[in-house]
Amino acid sequence: MKIHLHGTCSVCHLARFGGPRNEYGNAVNTLLTLRDREDPVRQREVGRRMKDVLANPLLRHSPTFGELFQQGRFPASSLANQEPPLPEVPAKFSKSITAEQARELVKKMEAESRFGILQLSNMYEISPDVAAEIAKFRGDTLILGIKSLSPGVAVALAKSQAANVWLHSVTSVAPEAAEAIVRLRGHLFLTGLVELESAPLAEKLATRPGALSFPYLRTISPQIATALAKNERSLTLAGLTDAPPEVQAKLAETIGALSLPNLESIEVGSLEKKLAAGVVILPKLKQLSPELAKQFTEVKGAGSFFGGVYLSLAAITPEVAASFAESPNRINLILVGSGPISDEVFTVLLKTRSGVSLQDIETLTEEQIRIIGASPGSLTATPGVLTVPNTRFPSLKTLDSPILAERVGPAGFPGVTSISPEAAAALGSLPDAEYKRRDGTVEVRPSGDLNFPSLEELSPETARLLLKKRWLSISFPSLQDVSLETVRLMARQTFRLNLGIPALPSEFADAFAETPTDTNQGGGYIMFPNVTDLSPEAARILVKSLNRGVEDLGHTRISKSPKLYFGGDFGFSTSGFPRLSPELTVELARYEGILAIQGLGELPDESAAALASFPGPYLILSGPGVEKLSPSAAESLEKVPGVLQIQLRELDSVPLAQRFARQISWTLSNLETVSKEAAPALSRYKQFFNVRALTVLDSPEMARRFAEGTTSGTGVTLPALATLSPKAAEILTSGSKSLYLGLTVLDSPEVARALAKSRQGVKLPRLRAATPEVIAILQDAMSIETPPLEALYILSERTLD
Repeated sequence: MKIHLHGTCSVCHLARFGGPRNEYGNAVNTLLTLRDREDPVRQREVGRRMKDVLANPLLRHSPTFGELFQQGRFPASSLANQEPPLPEVPAKFSKSITAEQARELVKKMEAESRFGILQLSNMYEISPDVAAEIAKFRGDTLILGIKSLSPGVAVALAKSQAANVWLHSVTSVAPEAAEAIVRLRGHLFLTGLVELESAPLAEKLATRPGALSFPYLRTISPQIATALAKNERSLTLAGLTDAPPEVQAKLAETIGALSLPNLESIEVGSLEKKLAAGVVILPKLKQLSPELAKQFTEVKGAGSFFGGVYLSLAAITPEVAASFAESPNRINLILVGSGPISDEVFTVLLKTRSGVSLQDIETLTEEQIRIIGASPGSLTATPGVLTVPNTRFPSLKTLDSPILAERVGPAGFPGVTSISPEAAAALGSLPDAEYKRRDGTVEVRPSGDLNFPSLEELSPETARLLLKKRWLSISFPSLQDVSLETVRLMARQTFRLNLGIPALPSEFADAFAETPTDTNQGGGYIMFPNVTDLSPEAARILVKSLNRGVEDLGHTRISKSPKLYFGGDFGFSTSGFPRLSPELTVELARYEGILAIQGLGELPDESAAALASFPGPYLILSGPGVEKLSPSAAESLEKVPGVLQIQLRELDSVPLAQRFARQISWTLSNLETVSKEAAPALSRYKQFFNVRALTVLDSPEMARRFAEGTTSGTGVTLPALATLSPKAAEILTSGSKSLYLGLTVLDSPEVARALAKSRQGVKLPRLRAATPEVIAILQDAMSIETPPLEALYILSERTLD
């Protein structure tokens, strides 16, 4: 089952409940909670930790998540479907370590971080004496890649002084080892378990904070089900295909959300109501009654952007289909399976109010195409204007039916890689939109979004047919080989174009001279998300062809040129220039419209100097190359006449800080650190001070700006904050605003006392560790809200080195 949703989090996790959709999401969940979603530093660290974790510990030669990424394989297939299988990699050999080396490693890690992570994922076996030394590590999480847990190692690890212990590749635990490891003081994570027979161990695992998930656990007893059901967040058991009635009854009592994505049958009882309480993912269910289908139509949020009901196409009978079709509620119905699907069921499904997505249907019969053509009304949201379809066929690769093209439209076929001339002609013949002016005259405008995200080939003949009409937008982000004639047609027939070609030759560059100007939307846009091969000559021609001048309205100046994007789509960069050469930059810097260069790998000082004279209204820069600027580059960019938007993480330039203080806030949202020299200048910013990614606050001026100036909302929200100085804490609490701080470690009594003085209250929802003295202060503080103090990790009374 492929889940087509926007947003990186939703690819791996269920919205609202936080449970994992796949193995990668399951591993990420171990180190990243919902409260960490606004902490970019923690997110990057967790991403780095994943690269050495085995993607499937059951496989003899499993790749790591890092190896999957290197092969271009994103490990985001659903827990309900393991196709295609994971590739095998060369055999891995365990790294060895002596007890003395382990002792020195623990000392080194503790010296580097007050509450850090010790990871040994490439160590597949250890001796009890090595385990005893590793167990002395005091910190956030101990991660071990051992594949088996002997009683001796279990006894040693049970004495671990880490807050969390994650043994990601252990698939089973013998009774003697289970009896020992449950004595562990901290939280225990065993995400690779295939079997679980110890009820005390199950109870221990269920106490973990956040979502509980076991992708490989194949069978459980009623006692184990009872223990696991106590997790308060959510429980996902992707390995269960069959569960006896007594197990299902216990699972129905799960406190949090419950997901059983591979369950093949449901016994009549309370389990069906539990599964219908949230996102329904049952794509392996073999039978489904009309009564249960009706319950699924009433699932809260099933029609929302992230909600849905995922079922097996094989379980849909005419009666079940009728239950969905007759429901007045809007739901996202996603049916998994390649069929076949009967004409009767197909006809009824087309009548559902919100439509249906037939995920794995690769071809349709002539009769089914006829049924679509004869169905009452339109299968698209608006006849003649192709927007959101009521029926989707994500796995259909070839669009060769004029009826399908006209009635369903491009948005219904996100997986199409080729289009026949006949289907293209049908799309190209759709009507334009008509708008009545106040004087009664009619204006004909472009209509429809021609969006085929997977299209890989488009012949000139097909393009001519497809582009007979004007489109609101044209998007072919996967199209890499296209003729000059086709590019000219695209440019002529829309003012919003997204084209995935990797190179823009000089002879193609002037094709955009005929691109119409969108007077209603600030000039439209041209996007090249994958272009990395652009010569200075091609850039010069492109800029000349798109420069349309600037209109002076007195109170403001508006560029008539379309927005020009390289490397991504509206802030979500997919790829970009590895290096922006000075010669190329000189040409791009002559552009008079909005210019976005995203995913940039390197910005040389000479290139930054060339951008200083950029005349357009907005210059947008993002990517690793601009997360931290050299003093010279910062000095140059400060001179840009228009609005400067940079996804900076570190700001240490006073001139640049002064510049940001005079413009809008979009550049501030990614800032993680601001130097003490730059902080006073940035603090003069007069609008909403949205610096939510800030990790260090040690500037009195910035603290005062938060406390006394305009912020978004009625309080000060710093969800990623990791370090707070006593002086800054005093200033924050002296104001009239409530505080929401992302501190995970609090070992400063001075900071704790300052926070305790707040009159409006302080929330520390992510606090995980504190010293005894700080905990004593928190116990007496009426205005500070924290997780249960008894759950905090107790740090030793010492200062950082």
